[in-house]
Amino acid sequence: MELLFLIFFILSSQLIHSVASDQQTGFNPYPFGATIFCLLQHPLLLIMSIFYLGWLWGIVLFLCHLFGIVHMTISWVLDIPTLLAKDFDKLIKFMKFKIALLAPMLIVILVFTVVSFFVSDFMALLVLLQNNPTEIIGAAAVIILLSISRLIVAKKVNDAED
Repeated sequence: MELLFLIFFILSSQLIHSVASDQQTGFNPYPFGATIFCLLQHPLLLIMSIFYLGWLWGIVLFLCHLFGIVHMTISWVLDIPTLLAKDFDKLIKFMKFKIALLAPMLIVILVFTVVSFFVSDFMALLVLLQNNPTEIIGAAAVIILLSISRLIVAKKVNDAED
């Protein structure tokens, strides 16, 4: 369940960030509905974070999502198809696909959150991480590698635009 929490949290955080970024660039055929679905996912992400990590670390993880730190370090990899889209029609289809995923993602994380209360223990991920410090070191190494590779990709994209 802890692994599913991490997967759902990262996917949902990335989806919210991508749709919000698309809205800022002016593309969103459903501005009212997409915003509502994004706003409904925020409390669920907060509840899941607190349940799996406890009050302090759950709120810290949620704030990392809210301020885009999760996107900048880990989930930016899921935006690579946007970078690779050379055809405008494919880019628009991909953006519409992201918006279409908002409702199913909301349902999935809602069901997962409710099921977690019955199946998993409070602070289950925090206890797992405290008992296995090598997993924390491994996760930190992966985050550092992803962050460095993000900087490299961003530099190459900027160089390609010039």
